[in-house]
Amino acid sequence: MASHPPNDRPAVHKGDARYDRWHSHREAVRAELIEATIRAIDTHGPELSIDDVVKTAGIPRPKLYRFFGDKVELLAAVSGRVQQLIMERVTPHFDPAATAREAVHTALSAYIDLVAERPNLFRFIVSSHVITAFGAARLIEDGRPLSDTVADFLSGILRLRGADGEHTEYVTDALLGAIGLGVLRWLNNPVITAKELTEQLTAFAWGAISATAESRGLTLNPDQPLAALADLSDRPTS
Repeated sequence: MASHPPNDRPAVHKGDARYDRWHSHREAVRAELIEATIRAIDTHGPELSIDDVVKTAGIPRPKLYRFFGDKVELLAAVSGRVQQLIMERVTPHFDPAATAREAVHTALSAYIDLVAERPNLFRFIVSSHVITAFGAARLIEDGRPLSDTVADFLSGILRLRGADGEHTEYVTDALLGAIGLGVLRWLNNPVITAKELTEQLTAFAWGAISATAESRGLTLNPDQPLAALADLSDRPTS
C-alpha cells in the first residue's frame, strides 16, 4: 500500500502558535484513531481490515490517511499503544515493600487478567499483519519499555541489598519472553484457568529471579520484603 502523506500540514515552523495548535490537534486525532483501531481489533480480531477501522472510527478512509501515512504506520502506532496498556496495568505492582512472591504474583496476575479481558489485542501484536509488516524485531522493540522497567527494578533491588545489579537486561528479556510464550499458548489453548496459569508462571518466574539473585550474591526469601524497610527509608526521594 502506498503512503499517503499528510496534506493538511500548515507551512509554518515549530513554535508558531498556528503550528502548535495544529500539532496538538493532529496528536489528539491520532490518539483517537489509535483507540478506535484498538476497539476494532477487540471486535473484529487481529486480522482486521482498514474498512473495519474506518467504520469503527466513523470517518472516511481519506481522513485516516491524513493522520497515518499508510496501514503500516497505523499498525506500528497501535502495537506501541498495546505495549503501553501492558505497562499501565503491570508496573504499579512493582513494589519493593512487597514480599518477593507477592510482587511476582501480583504483576503476573495483572498481566494475565489483561490478556483474558482483551485477548484479540495480544493476538494482534503477534499476528501476521504485524510480523509481516515489521518482523519480530518490532515486537521486541515495542516491548523494550516494559523489559527495561523490570530490569531497572531488579537491578535496584540487587544493589539495595549489596549484590551485583549490573546488566540484568539479558535475563529480564529471557524471563519476559518465556512468560509471553506461555501466556500466548494458554490464550490459544486455555485448558487451565487464569488463576492456575498465574500460579504456574509465578513459580517459574520466582525460580528464575531467585537463581539470578543468588548468582549475583543475594539469597532472596520469597516471604520477606524485596527491600528491607531500613533500605527503603534510605532511598533517595528524587
